[in-house]
Amino acid sequence: MKSIPSKNNNTHDFSQHTAASIRATELRERIHTYDYQYYVLNNPTVGDSQYDNLLEELREIEQTFPELITNDSPTQRVSGEPLTEFNTHTHSEPMLSLANAFNKDELLRWDKRVRDNSENKTIDYVCEPKIDGLAISLIYTSGTFTQGATRGDGQVGEDITANLRTIRTLPLKIKAGATAETFEVRGEAYLSKLEFERINQDRMKAEEQLYMNARNTAAGSLRQLDPKVTASRKLNMFIYQLGHSAGAQEFDNHFESLQWLQKKGFPINPLIKQFTSIDDVIDYCEKLEKQRDTLDYDIDGIVIKINNLETQRQLGVAGREPRWAIAWKFPAEQAVTKLQQIEVSVGRTGVITPYARLEPVIVGGARISVATLHNYDHIQKLDLRAGDDVIIQRAGDVIPQVVAPILANRKVQNTTQFIMPTTCPSCDSKVTKDLDNAAHYCSNSTCPAQVIRQIEHFASKTAMDIEGFGEERSKELVNLNFLQSLADIYILETRYSELIELPGYGEKTLKNLFLSIKESKNQPLEKLIIGLGIRHVGNETARLLVQSFKNLDNLTSATIEDIEQIQGIGHVTANSVAHFFSIERNQQLLKTFSDLGLNTSANEQDVNGDLNGLIIACTGKFRTWSRGEFESLIKSLGGRYSRTITKQLDYLVIGVDGGKKLERAKELEINIINEDDFINYIEKGIYAKPN
Repeated sequence: MKSIPSKNNNTHDFSQHTAASIRATELRERIHTYDYQYYVLNNPTVGDSQYDNLLEELREIEQTFPELITNDSPTQRVSGEPLTEFNTHTHSEPMLSLANAFNKDELLRWDKRVRDNSENKTIDYVCEPKIDGLAISLIYTSGTFTQGATRGDGQVGEDITANLRTIRTLPLKIKAGATAETFEVRGEAYLSKLEFERINQDRMKAEEQLYMNARNTAAGSLRQLDPKVTASRKLNMFIYQLGHSAGAQEFDNHFESLQWLQKKGFPINPLIKQFTSIDDVIDYCEKLEKQRDTLDYDIDGIVIKINNLETQRQLGVAGREPRWAIAWKFPAEQAVTKLQQIEVSVGRTGVITPYARLEPVIVGGARISVATLHNYDHIQKLDLRAGDDVIIQRAGDVIPQVVAPILANRKVQNTTQFIMPTTCPSCDSKVTKDLDNAAHYCSNSTCPAQVIRQIEHFASKTAMDIEGFGEERSKELVNLNFLQSLADIYILETRYSELIELPGYGEKTLKNLFLSIKESKNQPLEKLIIGLGIRHVGNETARLLVQSFKNLDNLTSATIEDIEQIQGIGHVTANSVAHFFSIERNQQLLKTFSDLGLNTSANEQDVNGDLNGLIIACTGKFRTWSRGEFESLIKSLGGRYSRTITKQLDYLVIGVDGGKKLERAKELEINIINEDDFINYIEKGIYAKPN
């Protein structure tokens, strides 16, 4: 190791400082090169002890001359104090999601759409393994990594710069020759199978709960507030796209840009291939699917992109999905296990749903012991029996489901056929079947299991947002007879002397609970309607009902025909709403709510906004809003947002690249206005129904 000028109380000699600066620059460049060779190319050219000596020498120089520390220094990969929260980061261009193809025919249909809508009749493709990790955005300024973020909702993510710096395959400074002042690259952070196994082995030795899958562990690691924790997880990444750039080198195609990024030191997946035939693409996808288990990282499909960048721009985006790319999704991973028992649960509307108790098994990286069975007809169709060996998969790689029994393994004497109970397992009331949708119901509206679920739903964030009423507390208070209906929530404070005696109900807990209950009385009317748990009524339907009927009195007396007049509400939903409000006990509940001081009327601005009753759609890209922000704006001004172009539409607001929606609106002679005119109109409040 070269000697370093000693540090003393005197000002450093200029020549010493210059020598240290030159040596630090040399060390940083050498260590960056060694990092790239070791972590990206998997081809180390220097021994561990030699590498460690170089890093220690650089660290000593920077300790002696702190002014020589740079953001791209290898010593700064893990630095800074733990954060208290992440800042938000707005992406310069949306991070889009992908449409899916699950088989050859769906991919061929996508290819046909591309060819039909492309001006370029010579199409070639780039195929990339779809890494099962966390999408990330990296920003480089003058060749140095300056900021990194998660995908978030596609428009706004979280700034996780400090955590991303800990990924050793991420170049803190790219190789010389960058032509862009600022550019962005996008990729996927992941945890290797080997590293995931190591982490779980360490947790097992420490008698800590094991992590269930590598993807969630990687996502959780990147969202640690302390970068040191992230660094300990040894994350990795692959870059798959050159994003927004200012003054960057121009490329004709995507594959060429990936090759450029690789030369600059970014890790590009070696399995990425370029093809000129869709048949070759299909062959590649089928072969890689068979190889997925041999890889040291998880993939859940193949991303197919149109290679030519001009063709990409011409094809554009539909919603949040590019028309020039698609994901060939692999079938959900499956496993075989024992179906131990078929049991039933009771939902808030009284629906009795069968589910399978399984011998625990790992499927797609998650431990599965319970799976839905939908309804009795579904069980009969599959001929499922307790005691069967069954095939399990995670639908969409998320929801566990039973695919089928393995009949060849069945021993009749060891299996039991399922019979739907004739009485409710919670209250022993009669079970009836709805012939329209094959569902079975408990006939008792005051069934404790239903009440528990109703209270949990009523208090949820999407409804009345009462903190403290999760599943366990709802169950406990119902079972102890403190709550027998939704209205009892609002007289719970009168039983303070009894509640304070219960374990877990201290003075502070009860004070916060009662305050949250009191504040919920002022929730908007649509939140109350959602909380009632009416079948087929979600956020949008509740908003439409409030906009049309203004208060609960009007809604309670509305007929099916009245409700069906509302654009966007069909017969089934109208019938469900009218039926709910026709039941005497529900009418009594609403009267009690009113007597207890709950808000039962719409706020004036909710029903009389500047866009009162107007149906508005949009198309193209706006300067002012994201698509989600535009939708929220329309609703906040009392209008109705439509995702489709129909004759009922009042206005179509257009941004850049209107596409097929614009063409359809012209065919239907819909009133079309641009973004600037729309802004002008809402500022002046002069909107009205078009003539």
